[in-house]
Amino acid sequence: MKKPTLSFIAFALFVVCSSAAFAEGAKVEKSTLINASQTAGSINAAIGKDSTANTGSISIKDGAEVKDSTVINASQTAGSINAAIGDGSTANTGSVSIGK
Repeated sequence: MKKPTLSFIAFALFVVCSSAAFAEGAKVEKSTLINASQTAGSINAAIGKDSTANTGSISIKDGAEVKDSTVINASQTAGSINAAIGDGSTANTGSVSIGK
């Protein structure tokens, strides 16, 4: 499979899954979340209080229910730069984050 096609599939899965997960009380059930991002050569930075920066990441917020699902993180982040500067700042590269 060509890399652009794989990237498109990963992006489509991210959009579908993250759209559902951002809603309060959302449910991710009997699903497969795949993070197959390739972030080589990218820079990810969060600068300033309460700022965030995510590159090639899947985030399911607190309050979302994840049940009977599979999470696969096959992200390749070689050569990337990741920095978080400031109080409460976060920077994620090629990560999967599921709320508390």
